[in-house]
Amino acid sequence: MEFGDLRGILHYVPKFRNKLFVIKLDGSVVHSDNMSNIVLDLAVLNSLKVNYIIVHDVLMQDGVDQNEVNENDIPTSSERLDFQLNESSKLTNIIMRELTAVGLKVASANSVIARSRGVINGVDYPHDGKVEKIDSDGLMALIEKGIIPILSSIAFDKKGRNYLLDSDDLAFAVGISTGCSKVIFLTAADMVKSVNGIEFTVSQAINFAEEEVNRSKRLSKILIEAAKVCNQNVDRVHILNGLHDYAILAELFVNEGVGIMVHRDPYGMIRSASDSDASEVFSIIQSAVRDDELLPRSSLDIASMIKDFYVLEIDGNVVGTVALHSQGEVAEMACLFVKKSHEGVGYGGRLVKYIFKVAEEREIKKIYALSTQASGFFESLGWREGGMNDLSESRRREYLNGGRNSKIFYKCI
Repeated sequence: MEFGDLRGILHYVPKFRNKLFVIKLDGSVVHSDNMSNIVLDLAVLNSLKVNYIIVHDVLMQDGVDQNEVNENDIPTSSERLDFQLNESSKLTNIIMRELTAVGLKVASANSVIARSRGVINGVDYPHDGKVEKIDSDGLMALIEKGIIPILSSIAFDKKGRNYLLDSDDLAFAVGISTGCSKVIFLTAADMVKSVNGIEFTVSQAINFAEEEVNRSKRLSKILIEAAKVCNQNVDRVHILNGLHDYAILAELFVNEGVGIMVHRDPYGMIRSASDSDASEVFSIIQSAVRDDELLPRSSLDIASMIKDFYVLEIDGNVVGTVALHSQGEVAEMACLFVKKSHEGVGYGGRLVKYIFKVAEEREIKKIYALSTQASGFFESLGWREGGMNDLSESRRREYLNGGRNSKIFYKCI
């Protein structure tokens, strides 16, 4: 590595500091010659104050990863479950030993409650399980003490019965429950070599996974699940060749990347509006005014209240807007509108969700909104229809003078 490379990664470090990653290790990767290099990469992340949880599967008797067996959907026999209990323990021990050797604190965490997979299409899966609950508080308590949690793909139900989990599903479940920034898969080379260095949005990942081509079923499954979690609270999913040296560092700290990355569609970027956004916000609102969805407002009105506005941005273009006018512990949500070209994909709901996040930060107790044409939208989000008493005093006077007979909706926080 050149000294210039160190300068190049500096702008990434603040982005990752104190963030949480979930790192999934395939059994074949743990048993590979590259595991010692991966351990050094993990030590670097730890030194940069990047937190992470490790999830691993097991290696079968014939050297095949458990995930490759799961790809063929074969029920786990009691004999194979017993074998995997031993193999899982061995693999956990290897990971703990290697990380301890580089000065890291680790712990095998019993933080997963499982349940039976049951009978599917007439086939019984008595020893295969699904994730029922993740003890995210327990995992975060370990991390706060500087301890790296390690989770295996063997888990118990509430009665203490063992189940074999799909470790990829487990990694995603841990990512969602902890609200991590990234889920990183370190897997065998064959799964990623044909699409190495590709970046997918959520929609592109789904389209790629559903294409009729001869690729790993597991890769398609991971891409589809990655799209789901990126639409929830995970920012990125990375699929890397775990047999490649510097895979983690090269993916995280180099612009080009070395694996497959799935990230949220750019359509979800919501931010506070700035003075330079006033004209665009006014343009969007004018379209709604022409359809009699919003009250007329001048460009000066918008400019004077721009600090109350939030915008939804796609590739640098504003396509949606909403305002939150605070009045003590009560606030009005206003000017909620998405451009016609971007309707019907949930952006209005995202803007409302964002407004509630802002309201919670401001300790606002109740939000109300006035609408003439969006009753169904507010009802679908669980808002209640209210009356004059739900408005602030000043807004009540404006409502009476306006003569629009808008319906009043509210929701308590």
